Amino acid sequence: MFNEVAWNKPTLWHQSFSSDKMSILERAITISFFTGLTALCAQIAFAVPWTPVPYTFQTFAVLATGVYLRRNDAFISGSLYLLVGALGAPVFAKGGDQLFDSGRLIASGGYLMAFPFASALVAEGLDRSRNTGVADIKAQLICWTLAMIPVYIVGTLWLAESYSVDFAQAFEWGVEPFLIWDFGKILVMALITTKLWSYSPPHD
Repeated sequence: MFNEVAWNKPTLWHQSFSSDKMSILERAITISFFTGLTALCAQIAFAVPWTPVPYTFQTFAVLATGVYLRRNDAFISGSLYLLVGALGAPVFAKGGDQLFDSGRLIASGGYLMAFPFASALVAEGLDRSRNTGVADIKAQLICWTLAMIPVYIVGTLWLAESYSVDFAQAFEWGVEPFLIWDFGKILVMALITTKLWSYSPPHD
């Protein structure tokens, strides 16, 4: 299993995990792994007084899912994360085990619902680089930027609805405090995937 993965060459792992040569079982394992990674990173969270939305490493895992998996698998991984949380597993921030409360999506649910789409958009950018054999910096940055748009928009709209505030107030709570935080994570990952990773065939 995972015989195609060059374990001694971490800069090539992304090519193996997103390869068409992966078996269904191997794909299921990698999908589940990144679902678990997202759940684990969600536990690294801390609250601050100026926003009801906690700072977490969730978005880092969401981006990493798109970095390593092909587009559809990245989307499935994010969807699986939502499913296990909706079924009561403590996978959300600070051990949260509810996606719905009294039949209503939780206040941070808009952000969560957008995660599968964010992962898929990131994967699209990386897939373009893998298909051309070179680090397509422009495509990656565009896809990473686009990936955060549905998270911010859907998340803010639902946050406003949940707290009965206007969009501006919800934006101040749910987006402004996280712009630098999220940009920093994107910048770090972009430097890794464009400067350190290889896009030449693994067995060259």
